[in-house]
Amino acid sequence: MTAGRDALLRVEGLRTSFFTPVGEVKAVGGVSFELRRGEVLGIVGESGSGKSVTMLSLLRLLGTSGRVVGGSIVFDGTELTEVPERRMADLRGRRISMIFQDPMTSLNPVLTIGYQLEEPLRRHGRGTAAERRQRVLEMLRRVGIEPAERRIVQYPHQFSGGQRQRIMIAMALMCYPDLLIADEPTTALDVTVQAQILDLMKELQGQFGTSIVLITHDLGVIAGMADRVLVMYGGRIVERGTRRDVFYAPAHPYTRGLLRSVPNPDELTKKRLIPIEGQPPDLLDPPSGCPYAARCPETMRVCMGYPPRRTSLSDSHSASCWLLARPGAEVGR
Repeated sequence: MTAGRDALLRVEGLRTSFFTPVGEVKAVGGVSFELRRGEVLGIVGESGSGKSVTMLSLLRLLGTSGRVVGGSIVFDGTELTEVPERRMADLRGRRISMIFQDPMTSLNPVLTIGYQLEEPLRRHGRGTAAERRQRVLEMLRRVGIEPAERRIVQYPHQFSGGQRQRIMIAMALMCYPDLLIADEPTTALDVTVQAQILDLMKELQGQFGTSIVLITHDLGVIAGMADRVLVMYGGRIVERGTRRDVFYAPAHPYTRGLLRSVPNPDELTKKRLIPIEGQPPDLLDPPSGCPYAARCPETMRVCMGYPPRRTSLSDSHSASCWLLARPGAEVGR
């Protein structure tokens, strides 16, 4: 994969495993992609497909059992797999921030909102105490939490779910990061609040020029936000392209299955939703061939034994599927 000159992040052949008492869980199996400056990149797939682990690998937040076992992660010219932990800790929150999945549990219930919002500024030595307080008030207002002067001393339980998600967004943007990773930012929110959160993210992205990686299983969220889309399954990227490529010309059977399994409000006639039968692969013992082969209605013999190579469909669109392989394509790893 050749990165463009404006690439902020370049990931090549990333492999991440968790070492458990029952064996090695190969959670990410050779993922490669790039993120451009100012771009919104959507990553979509079922739970367990490797979306979150890919981004936690970037931040080196894998706990004691997780480890990057191969590949390269280059952020703005720096190879993150080689930097010491002290340097990595300096990048987190300052240049790379993450909104974690559940706003209900991501905030400390015994600390005020103001204290928690100020923490990234204190950690990275930004400003005096008075300047930090003003910055907190400014960010609360930007995300629509008013009156900021009164709410700064309140605790998480005094805010609704949507307000807590807004606070998490404000916290992630406190240091004007170059990269914002949003992991299921609208989970458990009602449709109205979800739309408000997405509009807020787009507005703030426009103001700060921040690149965003949006992780979700919700194709509607991807359709409204992403410039380009990665479809993940079984720890691998099975399709990638622009939003138009993936939604209007899906090439991989898994992508088509995802699209068939969600309602389309624009359809004039009612259609039965078609679920994807079966279960995701066991990553303790991942399949030797295509990870989707056991569930795919179009499986061929070659799919079971050999992983498909990536096939380019256009300058912006590609997929890894034997159905797309040209005659005479090499079979093998």
